[in-house]
Amino acid sequence: MGDANKMLEEQQKELERIRAKRRRGVNTDKLRKALNIIFLVLAIIGFSFYFVKGYRDTGIVIIVIGMVVKIIEFFIRFMM
Repeated sequence: MGDANKMLEEQQKELERIRAKRRRGVNTDKLRKALNIIFLVLAIIGFSFYFVKGYRDTGIVIIVIGMVVKIIEFFIRFMM
């Protein structure tokens, strides 16, 4: 019984250490949400320009910029 209690205490200490490390880490949720909103706005504007006669190239450029924003958000989500 003593060994089981000792193992349980060690596991709880390790869990608390991991939780403390997560709390100290950078909170990227707000940044990711902002980047997602920017991406959505750029996508809507880009598609609007794309379907207006004479502004197809402008629409493509806006969509590409939105895609770059989305790629940045992707890397923040999976690398941080």
